[in-house]
Amino acid sequence: MTRLADEMTDALRRLGAANRPGFVIAALYKFVDLPDFRELQPILQNLCDAHDIHGTLLLAGEGINGTVCGPRDGMAALLDWIDAEPRLAGLSLKFSTAPDQAFLRMKVRLKREIVTMGRPEIRPAQATGTYVEPAAWNALIDDPDVMVIDTRNRYETAIGSFAGAVDPGTDSFREFPAWAEQLAAADGARPKKLAMFCTGGIRCEKASALMQDFGFDEVYHLKGGILRYLEEVPREDSRWQGECFVFDNRVAVDHDLKPGQHAMCHACRMPLAPEDLEHEKYAPGVSCHHCHDKADNDKRQRLAERQRQISLARERGTAHLGAAARRQREGRQSD
Repeated sequence: MTRLADEMTDALRRLGAANRPGFVIAALYKFVDLPDFRELQPILQNLCDAHDIHGTLLLAGEGINGTVCGPRDGMAALLDWIDAEPRLAGLSLKFSTAPDQAFLRMKVRLKREIVTMGRPEIRPAQATGTYVEPAAWNALIDDPDVMVIDTRNRYETAIGSFAGAVDPGTDSFREFPAWAEQLAAADGARPKKLAMFCTGGIRCEKASALMQDFGFDEVYHLKGGILRYLEEVPREDSRWQGECFVFDNRVAVDHDLKPGQHAMCHACRMPLAPEDLEHEKYAPGVSCHHCHDKADNDKRQRLAERQRQISLARERGTAHLGAAARRQREGRQSD
């Protein structure tokens, strides 16, 4: 067994899942020059298909990013391949578990950026902020000179964040540079230090590189992101509040990295708390209180018909192809 496969075994042991049946979920990324990324696509696609691994991997000239789910022996085979590729040494890797397959199929996609900010000239492989280990994160964010920035989008921050973190209020990561530029132009209100975080570490790594480009000298980011923090920091010492949005069928995870209480509106993709499912404007597959007043009657009727077809397919024990395709698109780019 290779080093990364050993890391998976150790992580499952820490999660109390060493002997638990189910699937392993791996969130991974690395910013690294991959000029041959197109040639890597069929290799990874065939490897994952052969080992019943589902999910999405993104490949670009700037590196690799993705989240995949598979049986333990299948995941070990993928980790063996990664371990044998020297350019991927030091790859960021976080593990969690799920009782069922978290994705519908496997797709290795070619992209211009492995996390889309719309600023391809920002290259974290060449320069980025200072990594902060989860064990040192609490002390950093307690510093009164530090502005703590949540680099995720509003649908993610809505269900959980670190206490006191600034929410840029973005709907996509492409909006972050404009917000950052305004912060950089704040003159007297310009913070001395920045501490940035995201789900798995990739967005805040790119965002911290952007902030350095804007002239901020002390820029820090949480190594491994929220997921690693939740894995390594005991609940009694944690500054995390709420649940953490994830880009798979679990919707969110709690502090123990187990599926949380949130569901998802399949019309607008917003996470919904249990009480939201009781709201008068919630209709399964059709609307929730976030989107009910934004959709016209024709759209609601189409969504209602789609939901009726999904329900009929469920009663027959068959898959609804339209719903499967929609779910597989996943609506948003993962961390």
